[in-house]
Amino acid sequence: MIKIKSVNKFFNKGKENEIHVVNNLSLELGEKGMVAIFGKSGCGKTTLLNLLGGLDSFSDGEILLAGSDVSKNTDLLRNKYVGYVFQNYNLRVGESCYENIASALRLCGMRDEEEIEKRVTAALRGVGMESFSMRMPETLSGGQQQRIAIARAIVKNPKVILADEPTGNLDSANTVMIMDLLKKISAEHLVVLVTHEENLVDYYCDRVIELSDGRVVSDRENSYAVGINARDKNDIFLGELTRSEYKNENAIVEYYGDALLSPVRLKIINSQGRILVKLETEKAEFIDESSEIKLREGSFEEKKLSSQNAEALDLSLLAPIESKKYGSLFSFSSSVKSGYRENFKKEKKGKKMLRRCMALFSAAVVFLSALFGTAFREIGEVDSSYNHNVFYLYTPSGEISDKIMNTPTEVSGIDYITLTGAFPSGDSQIHFRTASFETFKQDYFSGSFGTNAVFLGASLAEKLPLVCGKREIAENEVLITTKVADALIEKSTLGYIKKREDLLGLISLMAINGRSVSIAGIVESEESSIYLDELAMAKYTHQNIGTPFVKLASDYGLEVGEGECVLAVRSYRQNVEYPSKNDTLKINGIPLILSDIKTTSADYLTWLSKNGIEKHESHESYFREIIVKENPSVTDTSTIEAMVEENITERYFEYYDYLYSDIDGYLEDLYFFEPGNINLWLYLEKGVEKAKFTLLFEEYYKAVAYKDIHGKYPTKAELEEEYYSLPDMYAELEEYYLIYEGEFYSGSASSIYSSVYLLSESDYINASKRLGETHPSAKSDEIYLYEKDVLIDESVDVSPYYTSYNYTLIHSLDAEKTSLFLNESFGDLEPPTEDDKPILSPDDIRGLLIGVGVDKILGNLFSFAIVLLLMCLCMYFIMRSSLMKRIKEIGILRAIGVSKKNLIFRFFIESVVVSSLTVCIGFILSSGFVALCTGASSITSSIFYYPFWLGASVFILITGASVLFGVLPVAMLLRKTPSEILSKYDI
Repeated sequence: MIKIKSVNKFFNKGKENEIHVVNNLSLELGEKGMVAIFGKSGCGKTTLLNLLGGLDSFSDGEILLAGSDVSKNTDLLRNKYVGYVFQNYNLRVGESCYENIASALRLCGMRDEEEIEKRVTAALRGVGMESFSMRMPETLSGGQQQRIAIARAIVKNPKVILADEPTGNLDSANTVMIMDLLKKISAEHLVVLVTHEENLVDYYCDRVIELSDGRVVSDRENSYAVGINARDKNDIFLGELTRSEYKNENAIVEYYGDALLSPVRLKIINSQGRILVKLETEKAEFIDESSEIKLREGSFEEKKLSSQNAEALDLSLLAPIESKKYGSLFSFSSSVKSGYRENFKKEKKGKKMLRRCMALFSAAVVFLSALFGTAFREIGEVDSSYNHNVFYLYTPSGEISDKIMNTPTEVSGIDYITLTGAFPSGDSQIHFRTASFETFKQDYFSGSFGTNAVFLGASLAEKLPLVCGKREIAENEVLITTKVADALIEKSTLGYIKKREDLLGLISLMAINGRSVSIAGIVESEESSIYLDELAMAKYTHQNIGTPFVKLASDYGLEVGEGECVLAVRSYRQNVEYPSKNDTLKINGIPLILSDIKTTSADYLTWLSKNGIEKHESHESYFREIIVKENPSVTDTSTIEAMVEENITERYFEYYDYLYSDIDGYLEDLYFFEPGNINLWLYLEKGVEKAKFTLLFEEYYKAVAYKDIHGKYPTKAELEEEYYSLPDMYAELEEYYLIYEGEFYSGSASSIYSSVYLLSESDYINASKRLGETHPSAKSDEIYLYEKDVLIDESVDVSPYYTSYNYTLIHSLDAEKTSLFLNESFGDLEPPTEDDKPILSPDDIRGLLIGVGVDKILGNLFSFAIVLLLMCLCMYFIMRSSLMKRIKEIGILRAIGVSKKNLIFRFFIESVVVSSLTVCIGFILSSGFVALCTGASSITSSIFYYPFWLGASVFILITGASVLFGVLPVAMLLRKTPSEILSKYDI
């Protein structure tokens, strides 16, 4: 039945405390009989028994059970062929005796409850415990528990019974009872008994195998195994006690034993046919069929043959079980119940807190998913996020610009170009105001919605069919394509924007020279394009590529002819040679004649001197001249000086009326260079006198205000006394700012702080499309060119372009032709950095946009993973806490044959139960909230993106991860053998 071939088993193998507990052991055991594995403690007998039953693993060798390798399909073989009787009984304390025994049948795949009941009853009857089926194990004595354990072992009629010290915890009477049962079983089955009790071996075992240090030292047959008999302490033999009898016509009472100090008081009542008995004596017990005490006739007699003393055990009633499924004890419904009972019925504060944390973390995962879900949306919409007819070419020199501009469209397929700053990453984002309202202080807008588009000149839209609106546009108006219009309508959550016509008049958040632009018309096209007036497009380009040395002359009130320029210099820089009037120079490769030079003075006094206006530069000289003229008879110097001091004290602010009498001329010159100064604009264009004083100084304004009130200028002491009661200059101007700021910011040019070249409209537009040689006076103090990580300043002869790198935006009529032209002409062009490309095709832009979305997702994955991990750790500790209380039970379940797969299934379902009542609740509530947010407004929909597929993915991820971490504790425990679980985790 069992063959053991050269088996070795080590504890702590390879370590200093290594123990060779089973040492190259070989044995063969027959199909029936009682075999004793005998020896002193530590000799390896229990370990060998565990190896035979598959409760432990061995290092090498082979153990065959009914011809099958025990190390393979261990759970199946243990359930099919082996019944195990443990020293500590290993009964499941939470289940009745009936369920403990029935579990062995269910592990063999039996599901017929009638058949299970029949077999369990037969097994209980065979061990004399039929009336105890519904009792819980902890209410039984040791001997009774061991008999239940034997009933569990024999109920499936296994070929082998393995008994590990089955009588180690029993008294002598129960020992004989158990051994008699096992002896009876051994008549038809193989019983392998581990014990260290030599008398049991001699009386019961047919074969005795003695071990020492893991080796067989003796293997002998025992023909004298006739059994022993011992008296059961619960058996009372009436023949051994003195008997007396008391009777009358209604009752007979028999008394056994010695006389009592006081008689037993017993009342027997017959009431309407009901016999009632009341015992009034204390410390008396009733004996019924379920009592452990047994009354037996006669006297105890010593019997020699165990077969004569064995219970009426008839294994013929327990036919062998054939099944296709072994090791499965827990069903879906039972696992659901245990999951709820173990994790929710038995409430603990720690578990409650962990469950709440799980719900919160799952909600946090949903919010994070919705936040970076916008990246998924961007990737999903990438094909509509860029213009499929636009290329970008790195343009480090004028030669490249010349070649692009001078190659015919028939050859290149190019019909429009413009410069663009920095490394291009696709179409620009443009947003339009959804609504606005005006207060007495400021205009507000409530929100915006937008889409991607490339900005192009309006010349490209001339032949496109007009859908609605107008074709002719002003500088602050745009045309959009139907593709852009439809994208805007799709992304708008506003009820009043439903069709293309509703977009007309919408104002963008983009500003060109401080002026917002609005939608004037929509043209038919599949391109994602927005068309600007050519001049507005040029301003937009110069604004983005950073060319502060080029300005439009008409913005500064000058008329400059084509091919000419005006140099406006506010401050000359050292070590720069400036051109002279009528010199020819180049700007971005465009030859220009310098027709005029505009300069201004750094301050008012310098301007006076430059314009031949003489002024006293101090109070003293001004008042001295007045006193001398008004008092020609006074010649004494000390008297004059005293009078000067008196006038300064009394007439201090009159000097500023004299000093600033010519200020208008200076401010007009200054206004040319600072058209972006609102105070200059208010004074010179709108006649707001108070604005002039912001360009002077506030103390003078306060003195003028004092004069308006009192009719004369104050002394400095008087002004100081009333200073804070006088009108505040900027507070007085506040209303003018509110009235005129819209007009000012809609048309003001930028201020000039160093030197710029003012060009005609055509040259200004041309300069926005190309690069080339530029006069050094137009450059900034340093040109940052990252060539081989060396910073090059203007003292070195470098390429004549301004920024670190520029690209040319190229619109194509024929993308295939343009791609071929660019690659043939510029394929060997070195990019500005190793990470950049010199030519970007629409496909390259598509890849960049996908990469941006992927980077955004990856950038958010860290925080997502942290929150998910915290949620999973909560689940892990919840299930680990539940597991720690049941490790003993799991060891028992593994020992009696429950498969790892079935136990993992049980904890899997329990984890699903916990996840459903924590993670799923947090998911549902947060998902509902996010769904409401995304539909509430365009702002929230731009922040969150949470489609059904993303929600479903997140749900699968968080539930899957939580269930995985819930199963992890039991999966780690089940890496150990049943023997290791029972011995090391018996808590």
